[in-house]
Amino acid sequence: MRRLALVLTGLAILAGINFSVWRFERAMSSGEVVLLRLAPVDPRSLMQGDYMRLNYEIARQLVSLGQEKAATDTLVIRLDEHQVAHWVTDGKAQALEADQRLLQARRQDGQWRIGPDAYFFEEGTGEQFEAARYGEFRLQADGKTLLVGLRDEQFKPIGHIRAAW
Repeated sequence: MRRLALVLTGLAILAGINFSVWRFERAMSSGEVVLLRLAPVDPRSLMQGDYMRLNYEIARQLVSLGQEKAATDTLVIRLDEHQVAHWVTDGKAQALEADQRLLQARRQDGQWRIGPDAYFFEEGTGEQFEAARYGEFRLQADGKTLLVGLRDEQFKPIGHIRAAW
């Protein structure tokens, strides 16, 4: 009986891991490319290795406009010709225009979080990431995002494209 329980537990863990991998792979392949402008932050930590702290311009706009107590965590964004997202309003029930999308955001410790707050990269490659001006995301229809890379001011990808979840 113990052996059966152990085997079933192992299979359940493997199934859960495979489902998570499948979900992220699906998001990377089917999501729409959306760029979020980065706000300047400190790019390195000695304890965690080489990484860039990320903050997003939209998150700063929300705080500066007094949106800390917004009724929803879903925002409406407008995409420009380069796929750069610009905040329009909160996501209360309304019909979206052709260039508008939903973007999920969450409030944590009084700050807005739109995506991951760090992008890790290989040791010694940090110089190329100093040019990062945009986070490249794959956006799902429900507003969930997956960070897949960084881009420079000319919208060119920097470094290897890798998912950060």
